[in-house]
Amino acid sequence: MADNMLKRWAIAPSTGRHLDVLDGLRGVAIFLVVASHALYTNPAHGVLSRGAGYIIAAGWMGVPVFFVLSGFLISYPFFRGRSVDPRFWYPPGYARRRIGKILPPFYLSILLFLGFYWWLYRDPAYFASAWRWATGIANFSAISVPFNLSYWSLIVEAHFYLLLPILFWLTRGLPVRQTTVLLFLVLFAGPLVARHLTWPAGLYVLPSYTDDLNKVIMLKLARFPCQLDYFAWGVAFAGVFVLLAPAREHLRALSIFGYLGLLLMAVTLVFWGYWGERFGIRAQPTRWSVEISHFLPAVASLLMLFFIFDPACLGARWLSTRWLRFTGIVSYEWFLFHGPIVSWFHQMTGETHGSVLAYALRTIVPLAVTYGFSVLVYRYFSLPILNRIRAGVKPAA
Repeated sequence: MADNMLKRWAIAPSTGRHLDVLDGLRGVAIFLVVASHALYTNPAHGVLSRGAGYIIAAGWMGVPVFFVLSGFLISYPFFRGRSVDPRFWYPPGYARRRIGKILPPFYLSILLFLGFYWWLYRDPAYFASAWRWATGIANFSAISVPFNLSYWSLIVEAHFYLLLPILFWLTRGLPVRQTTVLLFLVLFAGPLVARHLTWPAGLYVLPSYTDDLNKVIMLKLARFPCQLDYFAWGVAFAGVFVLLAPAREHLRALSIFGYLGLLLMAVTLVFWGYWGERFGIRAQPTRWSVEISHFLPAVASLLMLFFIFDPACLGARWLSTRWLRFTGIVSYEWFLFHGPIVSWFHQMTGETHGSVLAYALRTIVPLAVTYGFSVLVYRYFSLPILNRIRAGVKPAA
């Protein structure tokens, strides 16, 4: 019964078949993100508390997991078409799929949070912020009041959605192998060079996050094309996955790389959290810390994709558990709706003074409330729109 419910809640995938393990990876990614925004530990309570705090502080790395997954899932139909026809460059219904997935919940969240902020503060500045996010202007210049810290990544996704068909159009006539290599090089090297040119000459460590220079550089590093290298790894995996299609049944052993990915992600989370506390790289990023933050979580995410070669292996079965898959299905809505509510709870509840109940009220309650609300938004708003838009779109074989 639970599996049938999950099937009803899932949409027809662009890959042509539903990969349960990828829903689970989305679930892991969103748990990392919301934990980094809501949870915290007291390092004075011992090694375990400090270790948990390191992982929580590095939970933003769930966003690169989403980017790598998008790189694979979005480019896969392009490579499938290219494997049949070297001049193929655009899957039918591509734009409708992307618009239907991203924009309706995004604009709904803007409207709801605008009402929420007006109820709290009666500040007209939030109308200007809402307008700037709705039109995309906020991705290119600072806003006067914070609105939703999760929105920045949506323009990065949009950049990839727009660039991918252009790259396939430019590589028309090339077979899958050459297309894969070229796209990876463009998507990996282009952002690397852009970040190098963006970083201030002669400066190794940025000033504190309260300094204007820090804000300007970090805003520029979030712009096109500085974040697109995350997607390069997923795109490369999609191309290889298509190339290996005739032999996949004999390549189940490749799922062992998935375990290496889980291990690398765990080590990266602890490493990043520790170095963030030890050297303050969260408040004052260094040149090396920016590149490490791109490379390690992206490679870990790439390796975890290898679980799809053997859905029966232990790691894939764990990632395919119902609760993780369900959370992955509603992850986009939870991503959109949790941040401002978590921040409001933090402001309203104050310090916990060691009280478990107060800590739960300050952290777990807003996550539970926004999770439940996100489920309702997905079921009664997003899912009907997606089903209607995708009804006439034939998925890749």
